[in-house]
Amino acid sequence: MQTKKKVTSKAKAKTKPSKKVPVKKAATKVKLPPEFTMKQVKEIVALIKDAGTFTTFGYKTEEFEIEISVGPQIASAPSAYVVPQVATPTAVNVAAPTTPSSSLNLSPSERAITSPMIGTFYRRPSPSSAPFVEVGDSVSPTTDVCIVEVMKLLNTIPAECTGKVSRILVEDGATIEVGQPLMVIELT
Repeated sequence: MQTKKKVTSKAKAKTKPSKKVPVKKAATKVKLPPEFTMKQVKEIVALIKDAGTFTTFGYKTEEFEIEISVGPQIASAPSAYVVPQVATPTAVNVAAPTTPSSSLNLSPSERAITSPMIGTFYRRPSPSSAPFVEVGDSVSPTTDVCIVEVMKLLNTIPAECTGKVSRILVEDGATIEVGQPLMVIELT
């Protein structure tokens, strides 16, 4: 006769019921291009935080484009921003960067527009466009007078005063320093 053995397990695994934790989802997910590093994103964010006087920032590559507007929109003058198109790199005569000039002689009726950051100075929105301003042009506080490019981020520089452009101190395409005078405005 055969004896059947009944195998029983006295130890049952006790499991606690799992709690579902609500997960907050982001409103939008942004996938950055592979050439972006978190360090570059943090540098761009820092530039935007420090840029209290700018209204528009732009960054563009073949796979990625971003434009950020800061501050209130002006109803009377819609902001249109043209991103310079660079087809092929060309040789640019780059003057040695000059340090902020304390020897710049300004009359009481003149004001210097200085660079708020290190970068490349551009007088025009694109290589084929006319310059933002010429000597003798009238400007208002919201008139964009140039672009400073930093890490492919284009920052427009407004005049921040009313007057006429009396001197342009920097060559187009030159490397500029923080605090370097770019233009002189004769106040009106």
